[in-house]
Amino acid sequence: MFDITSFVREKIFRRPKLVQTVAWEELSEKQTTKLGYFLLYLMFWAILWSAQWTLSIIGHLVDRPQNVPYCVENMIETFEKDYSRDYYKYDCKLISENPEFNLKTEFDNLLPAYTQILSYRKEISEYNSKIRRIDYNYDRNREEYNTALIEKIAREKLWLYDSKQITNTISDDRKKILDYQNSINILKWKISDLKTRYNFQLKEFKIKLEQAKSDYRIAYLWYKFFIALLSFGFIIIVFSILYNIYVKQKIKNSPHTIIFSIATFAYGLVFLQIAFMFIWDIIPHRFLEYLGKLFDIFTPLLYIVQFLWPILIIAVFGFLVYKIQKRLYAPENVLKRFIKEKKCPNCWNSVDFTKPFCPLCSYEIQVKCKKCWNLNVKWMPFCSSCGEKQ
Repeated sequence: MFDITSFVREKIFRRPKLVQTVAWEELSEKQTTKLGYFLLYLMFWAILWSAQWTLSIIGHLVDRPQNVPYCVENMIETFEKDYSRDYYKYDCKLISENPEFNLKTEFDNLLPAYTQILSYRKEISEYNSKIRRIDYNYDRNREEYNTALIEKIAREKLWLYDSKQITNTISDDRKKILDYQNSINILKWKISDLKTRYNFQLKEFKIKLEQAKSDYRIAYLWYKFFIALLSFGFIIIVFSILYNIYVKQKIKNSPHTIIFSIATFAYGLVFLQIAFMFIWDIIPHRFLEYLGKLFDIFTPLLYIVQFLWPILIIAVFGFLVYKIQKRLYAPENVLKRFIKEKKCPNCWNSVDFTKPFCPLCSYEIQVKCKKCWNLNVKWMPFCSSCGEKQ
């Protein structure tokens, strides 16, 4: 005969099959149906998404400090580094109130020379492109010249290439290359002359720029601290409320405990996220830059770290899970859960711990103390009547 109670218990609630059905047995606080688990999974990700949305709103409650605009960095690099870059007119906010700086005067003083240098470098780039095209055609002209010589030696009546014309082309190309190189040298001399003439203005600009950067770093740290303070306030309030409800439901062994355990866990993850982001903002990044340069220099070290990283992850997280499992399944903790949930340690049936045996499987639940002969729960370390060690 089909047992609907056992089927519901085993398939839907995923409970172990009993020898004898116990209709009045209550569900554990961490159990629900498959649909319930699916809805809890959706709730978990919905909480994370809504928390991120709230954090993004909090991030806009305070005005973000203005960093030194990119056009200023670009101008400094143009004067200090020798590489070609076309000139673009950037929309620069050279005056800021948070942090307070005004770089407009120094920027305008260097702007004519800056524009001229970029113009010269653009011309140099065009000359270099022409030289590369001539070099690219040089191999082809040389092959054609060699073919013309072979035809001339073989006294072919119909020549494919004219060696004299090819010679003139090669000669003209070489002359063009020399002219382009001379033009490039003249442009480089003009750039060097501009740098020398504007060197004093550049030094003044860099001093003021470093002060603006320092003020920005301080203002940014205060900004992140205030955002972190608001975020922590929001998360701690919500987390405390949910955790308080979770503890109350757990004490009552309520079937609703699982709802608040998932919600509390989700907001706990958001709390850790805020903490890690705040720590990341306040740690000295120069140390990380030093490590990056070290890996660039010693490339094999990076490969070794990449191979050892999975092992390290497994070791760290595996050790944490091992400690949790060891504590969770320690004999005394297992016994505590059995007593708390009033379950038989052998068959998990609901039992009365004031009785010496389980009525379903006859497992011995209570034993007599060797000193006072009073009954105690089996495997407990001490007697509840006289305190004697069992």
